[in-house]
Amino acid sequence: MGFAEYTAAREYLGIIGQPVITYILIVSLLQGFFSILYLLKKEKYYDYLMKCLYINTGLYILGFIFLAWFHIQIYNTVLIEYPDFLRQMIPVGSSRFTVPLWIESEKLYFWAMMSMIFVLTVRRRKDLVSLLGIILSVFSALVYFFSNPFKEPLPALHNEISRWYAALAAGDESIFQIAGTLYGRITFYYNSTYMWTHPPMLFIAYASLIITAAACVYMLVRRDTLYDGIAYRYAKIGYILLTTGMLIGYPWAVEAWKDSAWWWDPKISGSIMMWVLYSAYLHAHIYVGKEKMWNVSAYLGILCFTSLIFTYLLTYIVPGIHSVVQP
Repeated sequence: MGFAEYTAAREYLGIIGQPVITYILIVSLLQGFFSILYLLKKEKYYDYLMKCLYINTGLYILGFIFLAWFHIQIYNTVLIEYPDFLRQMIPVGSSRFTVPLWIESEKLYFWAMMSMIFVLTVRRRKDLVSLLGIILSVFSALVYFFSNPFKEPLPALHNEISRWYAALAAGDESIFQIAGTLYGRITFYYNSTYMWTHPPMLFIAYASLIITAAACVYMLVRRDTLYDGIAYRYAKIGYILLTTGMLIGYPWAVEAWKDSAWWWDPKISGSIMMWVLYSAYLHAHIYVGKEKMWNVSAYLGILCFTSLIFTYLLTYIVPGIHSVVQP
């Protein structure tokens, strides 16, 4: 087992995964179409909408299983064996990648999948599901065109693995720098226990908070306590996961970035801002029955979700330790 087997598995993932995400896009477009028809008072199309949601959820889960298979293949085929002359610099003789399933282009896919699952939990609220059906259709299109995990699987990880094998074969001096960087990435990122807990908690929280945002929109359309109850219930779930995930991220940051001023990272600052806004939303709910507070609570819930989207996008638009943008 080695680099050739790894590249073969990577190519095979594209072969079996690309049709899945293509079907996701097609079904999502139908899902959005039936959602619009239902909102136009054509109630007979709700059953078609629900069928699309169930099919899409199943397709997302199937694709996730394919991704899990590929991650297992990475673990089985890629063994980073440090040569003897590097043993004094690297405290271990070899390393394998235990890569989580929510990095790089897989992040948005995981979030979309969890959002699909959460939407099915409110399937009896037809009006709410119809709005969420449109939102998730757009979400799936974004995944397909901008974060397709099957088109070029884990490009950054692939680049690191390829550079290592190339340097090992060449035997030049660059292997010292590559070995040190790769060891740090494996220890504090790919194989870190925190990587298996911190990000998924946040993405599951985000999925729950999509329900809150949609319910807050309906609070502005219809003054029905049912929507406020749904918004508040899913906000509590999201808030607990968000808070726990952020707290787990603190010791990870101390361990991985102890020599850096990580607390000034834009993504961390944005996350704290988002957390404060959701704290304000939950506190505002106490007074939702008072005059004018109904709309205030609804607008605040929508503002919270806007801050969530902004926080997620910070990874791609502002340089930092969480960022894919180079300073």
